[in-house]
Amino acid sequence: PRNGMVIAPKTEHGMKARYHCKDGYTLRGEATTTCLFGNWTGEPPYCQEVYCPFPGYVENGKVLLVGNMGLYDYRPYVRKVTNNKQIMYDCNRGYVLSDGPPGATCVGGRWSPKQLPRCVPGQHPRLRWSRSVRTKRAALLRQWLRVRRAMPGGQSTTVMRKTAPSPKSNDNAATAGGRGRGGTNTAAKSDDLPDVEGDGDEKSPDGSTPTGEGRKKPKGSKGGKKKTGPRKAGKPCDAITQEIFMKLEIVKPGRDPNITYSHGVVVKVSCHQGYGVNIGENGTARCARGKWKPDKPHCRILPCFVPHSEHGIFTRSTTENGRTAGTVLNETTEISHNEVVEFSCTAGYNVQGPGNLKCWHGQWAVSSLPDCTPAPCELPHISHGQYLLGYRAGLTIGNGSSVMFQCDVEYKPSTMAPVECVLGELRPHTPSCRKDGGEYITGGDITKAGGDVDYLSGLRGSCGPPARVQGSLIFKNGEPLTETERSFPDGTEVTFNCIASIMGEKTSWRIVCEDGSWLGRSLSCDVEDPQDSSAAKDNSTCIFRNTEPNVVTFYRDQPIKEDVVEFMSGTVLLFRCADIGKYAMIGSSRRRCSQGEWDGQRPVCFGLNQENDYALEKPPTILFRHQLGPIAQSNEGTLIVYPGSILHMECLWIRRFGTPKWVVSHNYRKYPEGWSSDPGRDSQLEYRLSIFHASRDDSGTFTCITPTRHTHSVEIQVKAVHCAELPARRGLKLSTQNTKMNTRVLLTCANGNSLIGAPEIVCLPSGNWSAPVPVCESMECPDLGNLSDPNLRATILSREVGGQVMFSCTQGFGLIGPAHSTCLPAGEWAAPLPQCKEVQCDKPGVPENGYIQGQGVYKAGDLVQFNCNPDHMMEGQPIIACQENGRWSGVVPRCVQACAYPGTAISGRMSSVKFYYQINETVTFTCDDGLVMQGASMLKCQHNGKWSNAVPTCVTAPHS
Repeated sequence: PRNGMVIAPKTEHGMKARYHCKDGYTLRGEATTTCLFGNWTGEPPYCQEVYCPFPGYVENGKVLLVGNMGLYDYRPYVRKVTNNKQIMYDCNRGYVLSDGPPGATCVGGRWSPKQLPRCVPGQHPRLRWSRSVRTKRAALLRQWLRVRRAMPGGQSTTVMRKTAPSPKSNDNAATAGGRGRGGTNTAAKSDDLPDVEGDGDEKSPDGSTPTGEGRKKPKGSKGGKKKTGPRKAGKPCDAITQEIFMKLEIVKPGRDPNITYSHGVVVKVSCHQGYGVNIGENGTARCARGKWKPDKPHCRILPCFVPHSEHGIFTRSTTENGRTAGTVLNETTEISHNEVVEFSCTAGYNVQGPGNLKCWHGQWAVSSLPDCTPAPCELPHISHGQYLLGYRAGLTIGNGSSVMFQCDVEYKPSTMAPVECVLGELRPHTPSCRKDGGEYITGGDITKAGGDVDYLSGLRGSCGPPARVQGSLIFKNGEPLTETERSFPDGTEVTFNCIASIMGEKTSWRIVCEDGSWLGRSLSCDVEDPQDSSAAKDNSTCIFRNTEPNVVTFYRDQPIKEDVVEFMSGTVLLFRCADIGKYAMIGSSRRRCSQGEWDGQRPVCFGLNQENDYALEKPPTILFRHQLGPIAQSNEGTLIVYPGSILHMECLWIRRFGTPKWVVSHNYRKYPEGWSSDPGRDSQLEYRLSIFHASRDDSGTFTCITPTRHTHSVEIQVKAVHCAELPARRGLKLSTQNTKMNTRVLLTCANGNSLIGAPEIVCLPSGNWSAPVPVCESMECPDLGNLSDPNLRATILSREVGGQVMFSCTQGFGLIGPAHSTCLPAGEWAAPLPQCKEVQCDKPGVPENGYIQGQGVYKAGDLVQFNCNPDHMMEGQPIIACQENGRWSGVVPRCVQACAYPGTAISGRMSSVKFYYQINETVTFTCDDGLVMQGASMLKCQHNGKWSNAVPTCVTAPHS
């Protein structure tokens, strides 16, 4: 597809190919296709360019879009923001960024990171003179006052500060600072006086307080003399109302001890849980001249912040304070106390948990936050066809699951691939069976029957019902065969399982419909291949194939992970479902290898009602929740409960269809049961039975019976399981000494050696540790000084086990293979090692109205820089690099005509400052207060790259 590619390693029949789009594009249509008989299945998809949506508003701030010529205000009407575009966040004057990233990048239609920052008021510290400066200046002031009192008529001690001394005063004033004693002037030169901060710390000897800059000067008395006396203290501040959720502490008392909140008092406020102080984290405020700085402290109820949820959407549920209901909320949005938000999921996902959340004192009033899980798919009805393996129309399958279907005679399926569930939608969307007109060989007479009609391969006939055998069980494609079944298309398999004879022998066989005829083949009870059944039995080994989904197999207390394993005769395997509450098993839970075969019946686990969208005809799912102690599922399929634990078993059933009931195999005590009412639980789905403080007598079988009489049982065994004490080994460090069931122990080496063995072991329900106790030994990998490839460079980060070596190539060569290797426990570097291959890039080309820096052969790692001619600006990246894949990192930029920066007006402001301006772009000029403009206030960039006018000037307004 355009803006994409097709990955097809092989193109033979049955091979698959995958479609892939470039960065910034998303695939619309099927992602894979299959080669069937020379044709690719399905319709080719297309690559659609994706754009990032508007990220949202930043309160007390703004979002800026990074362009080729600078930063621009990002508005919601800007729709097409392509891949790799960037945005920056900026706060309004007086605010600073907090709790969030400074910017984001558009990646695949989403902003990364998607969290918006917060703009909080900037708290600047108060600037004060240092103690040493204040002391020196205060001493200088006291010395000047003594000189002043010694002067004739020097009774006034008021200090006057002039803003601009006149020439007359400069000529006649005597020098202050204690050098003159017999002067006759009544005022001192202001430039020689200390500028003391008026905080009340320093006073003159007679008790008066010097007046600093900005203070009111005392009014003079009769005769032109100034009165002196104590300066009035500042006004007290408003009283702080103390609430029960607030703690108030006076850090520093004010000037007036009789007034609690007098001038200069410093208080510290702290709030109880769920409340926050309004003046910052330190909670300190000061009373200054009747006002609290920075603000009057009080405790406010903390808000909540929208939690992160992949594929989740949070919206407002009500309209209040000018906020519209249904508004989508981001992770930085504050939700006020007692406000409720609604939770939903994007298309293809279902809500798991509560659908709405209530903010209560800064926390969400739910036991667990909701999440989005992939939606299941409902199987539609197929006319003239049916699903295989027990599926039928109306049932649901989980996300990622697939089913096969077949068509009746003379009908063919719409697709040969399985029907797959992808996020609540089936692929293909409508599986169907259409009439097959057939293909005939040309050149002969076509008759309805008995003529010379030749069918091509693939158009094959169906079979009639097979003959029944007395004493056998008959299955069609794995399901019991009903007597009314009449449809047996080509490829249908019918299995006959004989009832065991008196001697204990079993016989089974299978017949297959091939082109209208039944072909019989003898099979064993385990449904082996024909060649396996005909071969001689090996009495020493058995082959185990680990192919059943949701079945866990154990050998000697260890789960089997391999697909095919060969075991000796006499080996015993244990089987259980992956979760005994969500699946039920049919077959043997214990099988032994005897005479080359496994005894018993092959176990199969099928999903219960939760796996089938809570279908009424399915047995109920049972969920387990525990407190005060561990629980675990044993290898035999029982639930082990540690004594003293609290166990809740929740039987899932839709409440409007009735109430299930619990049946216990013993009468030890009565267990409370009922619909779950705990916060975060679904009271319309979960019917709970609780075992409080479990004891050994609580062991037994607990069965949930639905109103439709479907049952599911769980066998509970209450016992204290402990594993053996871990032995002490040299250098081995344990994370815990606990040996209780489910305990995880992390093991490390304290002596710098390598850990040989498992780094973590778990106490299993059987009382055994999950792995042998490891040891600490010194192990290193060899040096890589002599590499076969002369252009390959190796940088060893660590030669110890788990250490890394990084590979690189010399200039002009690209790395083929892994970029790093790990030191394995065996003392060898992980293979294979990479190789270096010479890489060259084609000439990138020269932009029109521009030129290029860097010529010659371009190898991997070489850079090319583009430049534009004068009066032109660049659109695109100025520097591109030759990559290791032989491609340039970007395209050649464009040079378009533009106007250069015109300059700014002196004592004025310019609307936009950039290096270059686009054609027809305008800038405006304004002058500072008190100045007028001479010239044009607006300039326009013309098509010839010149400005329409000269830059204006700002001059002083003429006096009228």
